[in-house]
Amino acid sequence: MSEQLQDVGNKAIRHAEKLGAEETEIFLYAENHASVKFVGGVFASRGKTIKGLKGTFARIAEPWIKKKGIPVINSGIKAGVGIRAVINKAIGFSSVSSLEENKVMEAVAEAVNIAKVRPPDPNWVSLPEPKPPREKGGIFDDRISELGIEKMLELCAGCCVSAADVDKRIVQAMAMLAADSISFGIVNTKGTEVFDKGTLFSIYIGTKGKSGGEEVSSGDFMVSRSYTENLQPVAISAAKRTVECFGRKPLPEKHVGPVVFENMSWNQLFSAIFTSGISALNVQENRSVFKDKLGQQVATENVSTIDDGTLPEGVNTTKMDDEGVPRQRTPIIEKGTLAGFLYDTYSAKRESRESTGNASRRRDPTATYANQPVIRPSNLILEPGKDSLEALISEAKNGVLVKGSLIGAFHSNIVTGDFSVTAENAFKIENGAVAYPLKACTVGGNLYQALNSVTAIGNDSRTFGSIINPSVTIDKIVVST
Repeated sequence: MSEQLQDVGNKAIRHAEKLGAEETEIFLYAENHASVKFVGGVFASRGKTIKGLKGTFARIAEPWIKKKGIPVINSGIKAGVGIRAVINKAIGFSSVSSLEENKVMEAVAEAVNIAKVRPPDPNWVSLPEPKPPREKGGIFDDRISELGIEKMLELCAGCCVSAADVDKRIVQAMAMLAADSISFGIVNTKGTEVFDKGTLFSIYIGTKGKSGGEEVSSGDFMVSRSYTENLQPVAISAAKRTVECFGRKPLPEKHVGPVVFENMSWNQLFSAIFTSGISALNVQENRSVFKDKLGQQVATENVSTIDDGTLPEGVNTTKMDDEGVPRQRTPIIEKGTLAGFLYDTYSAKRESRESTGNASRRRDPTATYANQPVIRPSNLILEPGKDSLEALISEAKNGVLVKGSLIGAFHSNIVTGDFSVTAENAFKIENGAVAYPLKACTVGGNLYQALNSVTAIGNDSRTFGSIINPSVTIDKIVVST
């Protein structure tokens, strides 16, 4: 595939030069995608959607019927090209969902024409100079690229059965499995010609439980660069996360004090807010609270973060970023002190420095090649502590444990860090132990203030896409129902 991408890229570069482009960058992308969404048959035998004699038969036949379900299948190849053309500091961009030569050349002409009529960007310097990519990129697992739909259906059905077997109160189980094989490359007029490939395997399992008049739901997931045959632990975890929510009570009174954020919950706030604050462009444009704070204390001493584009099993580990700049390790916070920011080429050249290899075009649901590069983490790691989640709960003594997804996390104020979210899987902590589950409650605070109030960090790091983080305890968070 890389030979085909290279051939298309070089032809597009030559065509842009003939049309008058001073600089041109061609981003080439091909993805073989397969996904299966499967709603397990347990909804028919336990969900009371089928009544009367048919319902009785469904319950009797449950051992067989729960292996059946409703599948939704999506598979195919997505391929395309994104073009940046520069004339007199003006940038024109165009993309096309094809690798066919004539269509790519039409998109090149469109990008050049846009550059001719756009006003110049005074901050533009140039495309990146060519550098050898890292010798080793991320993982490419042939088992993922060769995975068939029939096997994916089998895995999904097995997950739904495993989840349903945890507890009779589980009335619905749903599994979503995706397998992706990606090839991409960057060619530019500076002489860059770099290519890489990788695979991604992910599953989400959602479960719903019912007991009397109470309904609860939760889920769990896994994401990996390698194929994983045994997905049962994810299914069991999803079901346990659901049934532990039965018997919810309201919070007796407004809580202002320690809150233990399980890794999944903390990730949603951390990824929504912190990643914006460490973007060099946001710092330059006065959209970050970290402006003018390099070398200063911005978090408690137990907080250290690093962006590592070289992490062997990292979800976003590649030989180079989406501008062709080699990936690297970039310290952000070292023992509470702000050590650096993430740069792409545009923001780096504004400061006459080198890019950190953090240009990214991946922004769902838009096709990757249809986006211009922006600054994103590769694998941003919040360094773990030594204590388990149970130890964090014990140390909190009296407080709140927040687990699972947070409604509204991605509507937080990414500039100031303020957040107000709804937690549907929260628990009251009393005398150092989980006392009971809480009804949906509001959790409010400020992420940047929270970083200065981290009293404990867990050892339970998990990968959530481009972010890897453990559970944390934050002092003086507001929780109310």
